Amino acid sequence: MSNRNGPHARAHSIDDRPGGSGMAKSNPRYSRAEYAKVLALQEEVARADADYQRLRNAYIEIMETEPSHEVALCMIGADMDRAHARLQALIGLPRLPFTHEPSTVMRRDAQRVTEDKH
Repeated sequence: MSNRNGPHARAHSIDDRPGGSGMAKSNPRYSRAEYAKVLALQEEVARADADYQRLRNAYIEIMETEPSHEVALCMIGADMDRAHARLQALIGLPRLPFTHEPSTVMRRDAQRVTEDKH
């Protein structure tokens, strides 16, 4: 019985070997350098997302505990906006002129929640 069309046929295919015929020439595999670039980009996106989430959580915490501390809110908000822009650039989203900064939206939402509590 032949394994030619079985579940492991691709793994043992003669066509995959260097110099083989057929699909080996058109197989869309990454080279090691391309794969390393993809992994580096994934790590960079993960770091940028972690930075954004950390700053976002700090902004929310200050907004809840000390809403009158405008200097801290502005500083963290500016850092959060830069982290958000970096994350968007890494994942390929264009910077649109009509979008609000995340800190402005969060401040509005947090003020609304604070007013609802009182």
